[in-house]
Amino acid sequence: MRLRAALLLGALLTAFTAHAVYGQGFQGGLRGAVKDPGGVLPGVEVTLTNEQTNIARSTVTNERGEYVFAAVEPGTYKVKVALQGYKTVEQSGIRVGTQTFITLDLTMEVGRIEENITVTGQSPVIETSNASQGTVLDTSSLQTLPAPGRNAFMIGTTVPTVIPSGDTQFNRQQDQTNASLLSLGGGTRRGNNYTLDGVPITDMRNRASANPTIEALDDLKVQVHTYDAEMGRTGGGVFNTTLRSGTNGFKGTAFFQTRPIWAEKNNFFSEKAGVPKPNNPYYLGGGGVGGPIVKNRTFFFFSSEDYHDVQTRNATVTMPTAAERLGDFSKTTNASGQPITIYDPVTRLPFAGNIIPGGRINQVAAAMLKYLPLPDVDRDNGSTNYLRTSLINNKFEQEYTFKVEHKFSDKVALTGFYLYNRTDEPCANYFGTADQTDPNRFADPLDYVLKRRPQVLALNNTPHSASGGPAFPTTTR
Repeated sequence: MRLRAALLLGALLTAFTAHAVYGQGFQGGLRGAVKDPGGVLPGVEVTLTNEQTNIARSTVTNERGEYVFAAVEPGTYKVKVALQGYKTVEQSGIRVGTQTFITLDLTMEVGRIEENITVTGQSPVIETSNASQGTVLDTSSLQTLPAPGRNAFMIGTTVPTVIPSGDTQFNRQQDQTNASLLSLGGGTRRGNNYTLDGVPITDMRNRASANPTIEALDDLKVQVHTYDAEMGRTGGGVFNTTLRSGTNGFKGTAFFQTRPIWAEKNNFFSEKAGVPKPNNPYYLGGGGVGGPIVKNRTFFFFSSEDYHDVQTRNATVTMPTAAERLGDFSKTTNASGQPITIYDPVTRLPFAGNIIPGGRINQVAAAMLKYLPLPDVDRDNGSTNYLRTSLINNKFEQEYTFKVEHKFSDKVALTGFYLYNRTDEPCANYFGTADQTDPNRFADPLDYVLKRRPQVLALNNTPHSASGGPAFPTTTR
């Protein structure tokens, strides 16, 4: 009981201390007409109920028999229409996705209101009430389709005209590079918009600033060509994602992957150099759980993902020799053993003896050369002369998402979420020794780590007009 009260109180305090701004819509909508064989029926009570939470909204058809439910949270719903003198009609299994607007017409028969007509499995599949076009990938699709780097945005490549253009080596949990290099409908790379529950998460470089775990997502709508003006800002497309919400029943998922160290073999170069097989742990795990805080009124959903991968790699480069650092290139050859001629940039004539005079060497450059390691492989053919084996790359990613939804009344609902995404992307120690205190270390994992800590906190306050007509959602951040 204390936990429920604390969660609800925290959401309310945040709502009263934040300021409201207009957000980009992620909700869908449902509209239609109610009629009988003789024509349209005004004054019919229409009730829309979420099948997972039992949260219901009601409206009455107008003089033309029309009804409208705007700002409908993504989910599965049932619609019930009732009018004295007619049989009650109920249709279930209506899936409203992100930015999905459905037209559903219902026909009533004369009879007693206590009699029921139940319709299932006939949810409309074509949107005719809105010009917005796109493909919705539901929870099942997100969890079963290939997801490079477990990046939900990369699953969008299964949608026609969504073309990846990045290097596949950057399909990584800790990296958002390739998700930003998608071309939608022939648009430019890094010309897309990314939203989460209507909140823009696109950074200044037109990348998604955070990578929500797949376990946290209800669906993803990829809008390639036509979308509403509220989705503007970019010349490409829109990745419109919706977070999962809790239901009246507790449900959860979990997964775990690992790489058995005992099954790995030492690489050729390390084994030749006498370096033992490294201990490279790898694991990827996560899951989600959701349920009611107060049944039929307040719900939560929590998800997490944890990724850790230690990899080793080798590096072979060419370093200037001790003589070359003093300007003596008399013994410098190419891979074929032919001398490499050094030219004077002022006269364009070869230096005498292929030696640069000491007075012509820039002192700043000479000082910088002191921090480059000397060759450790004796090769006279001008090829690579510096070898490093078993360099360590320690990659790390964590993601946590917590969402709360509360219904104040049939007219006002509030949802809020917090997302934390931590990524560490180090670079191996290519130059220098293994000594962590060596000042000659280049790309030191201690001080050359690309660390990202994006956090998103948002509230979506969704009011509905008394008639059930359109109401613009507001986002509080």
